[in-house]
Amino acid sequence: MSERFQVELSGMVDLLSRHLYSGPQVYLRELIQNAVDAVTARCETDPGAAARVRLSVEEAPGAPPVLRIADTGIGLTAAEATELLATIGRSSKRDAALGTGREAFIGQFGIGMLASFMVADRIVVRSRSCVPGAAAIRWAGSADGTFEVSELPEDDPEAGRVEVGTTVELVARPDAAHWFATETVLGLAREYASLLPVDIAVRVPDDRTTRGGGTTDPARWRRVTEPDLPWRADFASPAERERALAAYCEEVLGFTPLASIDLSLPLAGVSGVAFVLPQAVAPGSGQHRVYMKRMLLGSRVDGVLPEWAFFARAILDSEALSPTASREQVHDDEVLLGVREALGEQLKTWAMRELRAPTALARRVLETHHLALRALAVTDPEMLELVAEVLPFETSDGAMTLREAGSGDDDGAGEIVYTATTEAYRRVAAVARAQGMVVVNAGYVYDAELMERLGRRPGWRVRELASADLAHVLATPSLAREDELRSAVARARALLTAEDCDAVVRDFAPESVPAILLRDPEGEHRRALERERAAAPELWADLLGAFAEPEPARSRSLVLNDRSALVRRLLAAPAGPVFDAGLRAVYLSALMLAGEGLRATESNALSEALGVLLGSALAAPDPRGGAERRSGGVPTTDDTPDPLEEGRP
Repeated sequence: MSERFQVELSGMVDLLSRHLYSGPQVYLRELIQNAVDAVTARCETDPGAAARVRLSVEEAPGAPPVLRIADTGIGLTAAEATELLATIGRSSKRDAALGTGREAFIGQFGIGMLASFMVADRIVVRSRSCVPGAAAIRWAGSADGTFEVSELPEDDPEAGRVEVGTTVELVARPDAAHWFATETVLGLAREYASLLPVDIAVRVPDDRTTRGGGTTDPARWRRVTEPDLPWRADFASPAERERALAAYCEEVLGFTPLASIDLSLPLAGVSGVAFVLPQAVAPGSGQHRVYMKRMLLGSRVDGVLPEWAFFARAILDSEALSPTASREQVHDDEVLLGVREALGEQLKTWAMRELRAPTALARRVLETHHLALRALAVTDPEMLELVAEVLPFETSDGAMTLREAGSGDDDGAGEIVYTATTEAYRRVAAVARAQGMVVVNAGYVYDAELMERLGRRPGWRVRELASADLAHVLATPSLAREDELRSAVARARALLTAEDCDAVVRDFAPESVPAILLRDPEGEHRRALERERAAAPELWADLLGAFAEPEPARSRSLVLNDRSALVRRLLAAPAGPVFDAGLRAVYLSALMLAGEGLRATESNALSEALGVLLGSALAAPDPRGGAERRSGGVPTTDDTPDPLEEGRP
């Protein structure tokens, strides 16, 4: 014989409060949505019926507070109350025989009443169905899992007070009385129900409760709903609408937006507005306020806009998205995927229209949200063209767009040259600027990938800076000078072999820069391959060796500036420890000039080089007396011979 499962109500309430809902506060949302669904059902059969929901709290000394929610909805018969209120998972919204279909209703899962037991020990429901001649009923349920339902005789005074509709009465648990405070109820009602198209009001304490002969003052009922969605309301002008939406954003989201963007998908029943944030935020922080049939679903819902749209916060109302059972998130299904893509297209259309205009708004958005625009441009070809046209990039010739950087001149012929790291840019920026060469700094997030993608677009020529680029544009010494420097350059190359670094001499501005260190991306790749080959087992070493060149070029070049007085003295110095120390100091200085930190071994090498140079300077003879002249170990004249020229005839 088959038997039915038994459900422990206290266990179900614990499951709801700890694992399904975010907290006990959702009890009021569930009660309001049930009331609104009942009103909606009645208005479909009786369009002239009142559409009203009223909430009130009664408190008496020594007794727990009582919350009452009364609606003018379709009401319940005794049989419907028994079936719907006491059966977990049963909902009239999924049964055309009991309702009018789920499309017009908010609730769907038949567990809303259970949420009330998170804050109440006892629930009493009084209702009268709109069916002609229906009797008033009373349903009472307790947290221990028991309930009773009865029809009230028409001569019962209680039945005479029950009109068509439903009144739910909650008696607070001792540990949940704070959820029944009038201000708390008013705040929660505004949070969840402010956009509902039903007249919902909360009774609030008022010193003017009576007037004249005891007439009740209507001002005690504070309405929490507005008849129109804020983004669909009528305004006298676009400027007035923009101001009203900004005020709405300040009230609901807590910030003053740079701009508002209308969002609308009529086929999916989605409408709303996206507000552009006034400050930059980190990627992945886009959380939005989503309503389901104008009832708040959640104030921090993810996934309704694309990931790249983290520059905006959206407020949306939907009739098509599928809520989870907790009604605080949406299912990540095909419908949400389509909505997300369509709303992303609308945001992109706005950006392409507004950011091309030379306006203050465009400048503010570009300055504040350039990272989001870069993220979008990585995946969208149209936005890539827009970013290249309007977004400023750091270059050796000042801030300019990629379109401006690739506009072409006598030397560049429309080619964009970039560095993939900020360190590489710092290494060459001063020298490139002095030579009139434009180099783009693509060392920030997304930039290198943007350059690669832009280089594959028709009409663009983009490539990464190579060591030979600057070496070729810098002036080459005369043949006589090259012959004079041949032995010094050979010694420098030999000393830098261990660093996989070549040494060349060029003449360039500014003369205050003694040397620059250039890296070749291909050379760096070969260097990494050689390191892997040396550390790999024999089998992998043979495989990697197949990619190695017989005599690979060095991955870096130390370009010595022949215009620098320091370098000229170094190149004129004879072979020996002073020359070696001077070259080592110049190399490590160029390394630091490039923005790279020194490793421990390099720091020790710099200290040793400075020690050699300092020792040579302190040991220099006095040209006027042949004896060393010292004051505390430091030469006392300005005409002390240069240690780099020590040993010269």
